[in-house]
Amino acid sequence: MPDFDFLFRKYHRRLLLYSLKYVESESDALDIVQNIFVAVWENGKYKQSENLVKAYLFSSVKNSCLNYLKHQKIVRQFEHESGLYIREIEAIHYQSGEKSLIENESLKQINDAIDSLTEIYKEVILLSRFEGLKNQEIAVKLNLPLRTVETRIFRALSTLKEKISQKSFFILLYLKGLQKK
Repeated sequence: MPDFDFLFRKYHRRLLLYSLKYVESESDALDIVQNIFVAVWENGKYKQSENLVKAYLFSSVKNSCLNYLKHQKIVRQFEHESGLYIREIEAIHYQSGEKSLIENESLKQINDAIDSLTEIYKEVILLSRFEGLKNQEIAVKLNLPLRTVETRIFRALSTLKEKISQKSFFILLYLKGLQKK
């Protein structure tokens, strides 16, 4: 009848390597082996013959690894399904025309800043960012030289950059073809 310390020293490393055949993570494999040894200690199994304890240890590690893998599969499936659900909710949310509070605040800040611009800057920004026109199209529409349009857009953006948050400014830079609210 072996004592617990003897069994632990003799089989811990072997059981760890055995569990790594099933489980990729060494920390997870260590947890599994540790839990098996705790069970052996609590149940007094270490008091049985070494052959019986050895068989119990290896079969317990194998079963625990398989249970762990089943659990991980369920976790991954749940994460995948919940991710799909979240994307579906977001799609419904955005299709309905609603915007989050943060988006509304950013757009309000952008619109307020644009309204504070002089008419010549305001006009080119609205055409560029909200109607999605290219600089050349704006120049034709306003009957202005292309360089003038580029300068006005640059100056308008410089002014807006000082008036709005960095986040709102980046939103403004990527606005194309959105309607002004």
